[in-house]
Amino acid sequence: MKIIDLEQEVQWPSAKQLEKARKELRKRLLDEELERALQREAVDGLAKLLKVDRETLRRLWIRPLMKAGATLEIALSAIAKTQLQPN
Repeated sequence: MKIIDLEQEVQWPSAKQLEKARKELRKRLLDEELERALQREAVDGLAKLLKVDRETLRRLWIRPLMKAGATLEIALSAIAKTQLQPN
């Protein structure tokens, strides 16, 4: 087990390092927010196409695929492929 020297001075990040970390965090949060918005839009589009409400789409289509190991992106893609085939 490593012995901790309590008298050793704690080194805090500099103002420049903190600002860089803040910018990276803001970018990551904006990217995640955009991704969630695109996923919501995809779910809404499929629900409209299939003429079901969002919760029904999630309960009957998306959740079973995700329980089987698919990601949301793969589940939406699979649903779209099966429903958008030409007659």
